[in-house]
Amino acid sequence: MLSKEQEEEIASLVNTSLNRAEEMWENVGDLKKSIRGTLEETRTFIPGHPYLKENEYRSDRFIAMMIDMRDSTKHLRQAISEKIAKVSLMQRVFYEVSALLPTMAKVIEFEEGAVTEYLGDGVLALFQLPKTKKEEEAAIYASSCAARNSLYVLDKFINPILKSRYSLPPIRIGVGIAFSDAIITSFGIPPNSQVKVIGQSIYFASNLSKGINEIIVHEWLENIWPKSDTGKIRFSKKDFSDNIKGYVLYEAGNA
Repeated sequence: MLSKEQEEEIASLVNTSLNRAEEMWENVGDLKKSIRGTLEETRTFIPGHPYLKENEYRSDRFIAMMIDMRDSTKHLRQAISEKIAKVSLMQRVFYEVSALLPTMAKVIEFEEGAVTEYLGDGVLALFQLPKTKKEEEAAIYASSCAARNSLYVLDKFINPILKSRYSLPPIRIGVGIAFSDAIITSFGIPPNSQVKVIGQSIYFASNLSKGINEIIVHEWLENIWPKSDTGKIRFSKKDFSDNIKGYVLYEAGNA
């Protein structure tokens, strides 16, 4: 679970992100005004590989985690009664993702993972998976902790704050986790090329992130999960299409 200091940081982050979103909405929320200002240069940090030369490629093992907000398209199209909600359709989704995305990134950062892509209504994160047994187990536990904490902060911070500030119903997320070997290289045309990680883990994690407030683990990761007679983590098999085998992760006593 999170420490008291981490919980305070999460609560502050949700409110700060929403304050920024409100300010932005006041300036460009009607989608008619021109958006002005400069964009800061950013780069993607791949865990264990902070730098990569042009035309260079590497291979490594990663745990990929996809966190996806469910029904975001529906939120854009289906109005909530004006007697309930205090915001419009577009405004609702804008505030929801403004609270969700940075908060998920912070939870992942707490466990030494890194968000490598923001996907509009979700995030893709990576945890480097070392090959020594002890470090491998530590990385698996870290990804599990980040996944469970994503549901925890959603329930304890994001949804209550969205309800308090805008009278919005709770949002729901799906979390998919998988691992595989992957290739790290740059794609695109210089100087606008971007470093990407290509691997089956990303495909599997994306497909397994369709649950409703569930953490679903791909079979390959479940197979190497550290085994312990006293451990609290349990798995329940769940069928998927496309021959993908996944397991719902839960804590003993919380099924």
